[in-house]
Amino acid sequence: MQKESKNQPNVLIIEDDPGHQRILELYLTRAGCTCECCFDGKTGLQKAMSGEFQLIFIDIHIPELDGFSVATRLSEHGDQTPLIAVTALTIGSLRRNALKIGFKEFLQKPFSEKQIQNIVAQFTEPNNLIN
Repeated sequence: MQKESKNQPNVLIIEDDPGHQRILELYLTRAGCTCECCFDGKTGLQKAMSGEFQLIFIDIHIPELDGFSVATRLSEHGDQTPLIAVTALTIGSLRRNALKIGFKEFLQKPFSEKQIQNIVAQFTEPNNLIN
């Protein structure tokens, strides 16, 4: 776990696959972010509600509490941190549902470093930060 720097966006990654978690953390770190990671929705929700994050990546299919439930609970709590849905599935209705419940972007695995850079730029520009 890395500490948040004033100039670096702090990002939470909720992803149960260690390989995808590591690559996402690598790409985000290269994009200038600090990262905190967890492997399940319950822990992710607790971290999200107790931390200061500028962006949260949530795998849709994670143990304990799925990504949709995490997003719904964060929204009910009043959290406005941009949420990025991450999934290996390609079902169109899944994307629509994710966007409907509050995810700002839908990232399909496998993703590229350029996609991560674009998301970071879009959601962490100084005038887009929620703090």
